[in-house]
Amino acid sequence: MGLVRILLPVPRAAARLSPEKGGPLLGAALLHCVMPSWVLLWIPSAARRLAWAEEAVAVYGSLPGRTDGLSRAQALRAYALLLDHRAEEAFAAADAALALPDARLSPPLTAFVIHQRAGALVEAGRVEEAVEAARESVELYRAHPAPGRRERLFGTLPGALRLYGLVLAAAGRRQESVAVYEECAALLATLSFRQSVRVGLVRPRVLAELVGGLRASGRYEDALGVGPEAREAARGAISWSVPAIMLPLRVRLLVDLARCHSAVGDPAEAHACAVEAVAEARKPHGASALPAALDCLADVFAQLGQTEKESNTRRELAALRGT
Repeated sequence: MGLVRILLPVPRAAARLSPEKGGPLLGAALLHCVMPSWVLLWIPSAARRLAWAEEAVAVYGSLPGRTDGLSRAQALRAYALLLDHRAEEAFAAADAALALPDARLSPPLTAFVIHQRAGALVEAGRVEEAVEAARESVELYRAHPAPGRRERLFGTLPGALRLYGLVLAAAGRRQESVAVYEECAALLATLSFRQSVRVGLVRPRVLAELVGGLRASGRYEDALGVGPEAREAARGAISWSVPAIMLPLRVRLLVDLARCHSAVGDPAEAHACAVEAVAEARKPHGASALPAALDCLADVFAQLGQTEKESNTRRELAALRGT
């Protein structure tokens, strides 16, 4: 993807000189930039992805007879808008991709578009609708497990399962959510290295969210059993390539593990996890997770009978919350 991005001026020039021949080349290059086939050390920002997607929509929209290309561009525009937390616009872009006249959406592309609609719905608070859309997306991906080369840009079954687990949890259907996360984790374990690189952000999220779901279900030992794998997945190149995502995720995971250790009567391990959670939350990009980490550490101090440390931690937490 890096080479395609660097060489974008070439298809842009070709599109200016000969829109009929250069336009499709530029559109394809822009779509690859929005959704790289390989993501390892560098992940484009939401703003850059959205700019490329908007350009692709404009390129395909200006080409006669390129409805299929326009539907793909609208689908990736919906994806980029959702990354930028613009749920209503993402929903509209997804609907636009589905509604284009004469467009022949492949099953993987349809699944991807419905996946984006589900994400936009849950972000907009329309949880029950999101559950149905997420389920439909999963069923479409399952029915077509081997997409063609061109369709590999458009999402994966593990990503769809992860969203389905998330929206089920948001709907209060905790047991179903945990079952979906467990299915997704088992599927991720079977992927080749090349396949796993394409879903680099899915694995740490699924494992961390599975730990949280197991903890919320009172399955503390099971959560602690997943803990080592979840902690390993939250480290490495992916953790420092997208710290704004991975650092709060890692803090929440550590807090969940600390709570589980406390619940099973292991305050020493709970203390170690809580201390690490606070240290991680004090780093740049971790501030949003610091209150939960401090609250957890204060509770652990209380369990250990260290009242002075508990009081100091709760004072810091109160100051942080402005109370």
